[in-house]
Amino acid sequence: MNPNLSVAQLMANLEAQIAHFESQEALHAQQAAFHREQQKLNAAELGKARERYEAFKAATAATGDMAHRAAIADAARQAEEDARLPITTISGLIARVLDAKPAGETFGPTAVAQELNTRFGKRLRRSLDSRAVSVTLRRLEAEGRIHLVQEGRAFHEARYAPGPKPA
Repeated sequence: MNPNLSVAQLMANLEAQIAHFESQEALHAQQAAFHREQQKLNAAELGKARERYEAFKAATAATGDMAHRAAIADAARQAEEDARLPITTISGLIARVLDAKPAGETFGPTAVAQELNTRFGKRLRRSLDSRAVSVTLRRLEAEGRIHLVQEGRAFHEARYAPGPKPA
């Protein structure tokens, strides 16, 4: 403090400091009350969100389990159906695999060969390679049963999609 100040000036400075700190105390008390209210609201919203999350989690688990069982049953049905069909030609098997493809899905000879070897591998004399499947895919494309999406290159196989080429 400056020793040259009068008693009246010192009293005025102290009164100003007291008024300032009282206003700050009131402001912080208001903010504390506001933050307590916000904390209560956030706690309530958090509780609702946790309840919804747990309910959604339980519903998706049940739905996923049901979908998994349906997929297993469908795969078993497909395997049983595949076992009953006689193997006539490789092109017939390829056509059977392609008939099950959805309209927008693209595929290449390697993927089709893998699926054929997975589904019919035990019944084939030898496993199929992508070159043998590629010949049949080109023939099916020429017939209009599938269409070429991307032409093959030296290091990239051709990509096909089911159905005739869109206009």
